[in-house]
Amino acid sequence: MPTNEQHTNREAVDESTRMLTLVTDPGNQRVLEEWLTAHDQYTLVETTNIAEATFDCCLLDRKQLDEHRSELLKRKEDEQIILPYLLLVPESKHQEIHTRLRDEHPELWDAIDGLIDMPLAENRLSEQLETFLRLRDQSIVAYNQRAQLRQIRNQHAGHGVLVTDTDGTIEYVNEGFESQSGYTSEEVVGNTPRILKSGEHDEAFYEELWNTITAGDVWDGTVINSRKDGNRYVIEQTVAPVEGPSGEITQFIAVNHEITELRELEESLRQQREQLDVLNRVLRHDIRNDMNVVVAWGEMLEDEVTPTGQEKLDRILRAGRHVVELTNVARDLSEIIHGDGTPELKPISLRQILSEELEKRRETFANAEITMTDPPDQRTHVLANELLSSVFRNLVNNAVQHNHTAQPKVMISVEESDESVRIRVADNGPGISDDVKESLFREGKKGLESGGTGMGLFLVDSLVESYGGNVWIEDRVESELFDTPDEADPAGAVFIVELRTTAKQDKIDGGRE
Repeated sequence: MPTNEQHTNREAVDESTRMLTLVTDPGNQRVLEEWLTAHDQYTLVETTNIAEATFDCCLLDRKQLDEHRSELLKRKEDEQIILPYLLLVPESKHQEIHTRLRDEHPELWDAIDGLIDMPLAENRLSEQLETFLRLRDQSIVAYNQRAQLRQIRNQHAGHGVLVTDTDGTIEYVNEGFESQSGYTSEEVVGNTPRILKSGEHDEAFYEELWNTITAGDVWDGTVINSRKDGNRYVIEQTVAPVEGPSGEITQFIAVNHEITELRELEESLRQQREQLDVLNRVLRHDIRNDMNVVVAWGEMLEDEVTPTGQEKLDRILRAGRHVVELTNVARDLSEIIHGDGTPELKPISLRQILSEELEKRRETFANAEITMTDPPDQRTHVLANELLSSVFRNLVNNAVQHNHTAQPKVMISVEESDESVRIRVADNGPGISDDVKESLFREGKKGLESGGTGMGLFLVDSLVESYGGNVWIEDRVESELFDTPDEADPAGAVFIVELRTTAKQDKIDGGRE
């Protein structure tokens, strides 16, 4: 199996994408190989050893999915980054396979990220590959960032220690200091720390440091020093005075933690973030605006097409709305992956967020019944940010898009307590098996053919965790909702979101009203 180092060493932008094709029909295999080899950005992986193969995307048919079932599921489970599986299906059997996988083989359905109709529509294949591989590359970037930060912490676990007398003359340095500066103990003892001056700081900087410690206070700051070989290095430094029995200062101790590589990594990540932000703006602005125009014009044609044309128009509108939804998820994922650390939380009106988002969901899913019993108190505010609406948008989308009853039903209910509130999103769908519940919030667990992006529930979990809350899944009980004679079977699922609340007030300054 590929190692984590293989993921870390892969340059997602510069290296061609490695494609594994598992196709039984020779004709389909030939068409795929010809298409892939005609595009320089793809490289064919010629192996069927799924456990050991290194690949970035897998195209396979149903027979190969059944034959390599255990290897494919194991590989997907072990991956720490998104690894797309795209299933080739006859166009005439698209819906049948979609339904059978979802209802009869949920573990396979969870592993498949999208369905590709055969005969092959090259434009559609290109679009799907580009979408999933962009998500994979973003996942690799995030993984590499975490790995590099861990590596830096491990390599710089030690600290440099320097002790001077009250005049600033060095009396002692440890091995950590020697390693950082390049000087030996014999070379620096008897000198002052000025031997390390790099020219990056003016005299006022050093005067402020000296005045602080001679006044008996501790100084903390970032210092750029010069090594013995002339190269500069960056340290986080704490300098503290040591007092004698009578309270007089007898020595100064400096503890240095080198962060040179961390600073270099931060600069690299900043440049990377700027590049990804440009891509994100293009995705959100240009593509979203154009697709909204396509959908709007398509909707204007609904009363003018023949019954035969209506089916084709419906497919166009579904695809267009799906692309718009992709831009929403891409925007929110960008906020999560490239945000500046801990999000700034503030009181948000739960009632307004729920009311506004449910109204939008009703417009999107005209055939679904989406209700909210007993809305939260008007004064109830939760600690979150403006991305809170994404939590409920994705949960309602998930409840409707995975529900193929004649009329999908979603009911939202709220349970309030002194310090928290629970929002329950229940549906009348097929329910979720126990073995799937634990892994449902992982990256890429659902595919495009389910109407999602493979990232919706991962986004929900990430956002709720950043708010200091929890999200989990339960089975719906019969008495919970939809208590009608034809729906007595307690099928369905309930997603519960628990969030922290603020003290109730008639108006909260800075909150969303």
